[in-house]
Amino acid sequence: MEPQFAPALSRLQILLTKASRDVKTPIHFALIGGLGVAAWGIVRATQDIDFLADSEPSPIGDIKLRDQIKNFFKRHRCQVEWRVGSYEDPVPILLRIELPRSYGGLGADILWAHRRWHREALARSIDVKLSRRFVPVLHPEDLILLKLEAGGPQDFADVSGLLADPPAQLNLNRLKETAARLRMGRALEKCLREIKDKR
Repeated sequence: MEPQFAPALSRLQILLTKASRDVKTPIHFALIGGLGVAAWGIVRATQDIDFLADSEPSPIGDIKLRDQIKNFFKRHRCQVEWRVGSYEDPVPILLRIELPRSYGGLGADILWAHRRWHREALARSIDVKLSRRFVPVLHPEDLILLKLEAGGPQDFADVSGLLADPPAQLNLNRLKETAARLRMGRALEKCLREIKDKR
């Protein structure tokens, strides 16, 4: 992990933990995105920090909770914006946070879980030591599935990186079974074929 991310990542982890207490609603979260990929040993440039999060109730349907979370981060000198789409959008709700300048003005996108398998993935997250702190990171198989679901060019590049140099925690047969169940089997097989063709 690049050094400039360490203080910002640590601060975000602390704030999310404090936010759980402040709004009296446990918020479960795990690192995803470029830093999530990097946590599993795949070098990749990124400009921000991404988390998958979940809570019960969820801010997807609870506007009051949305306001409480937003006000919490504003009290801690963060710029905050909820970005809301429809429930069928790939990302129906996202919390965009910009940390104070003392943390380099780095931003974070927090995607709220909206599918059952997202919540199951959060339950399987693994604490990985990044810099001097243990941070929950999505299991590499779940990270691959999340990126297959997103379906952007960088997402597929990340999937290829994780498959070409798989972490020890990645079980390919289990990944294939889960991808098939979630109707992502074809996308996964395509990535595997492309890796094979390059070798």
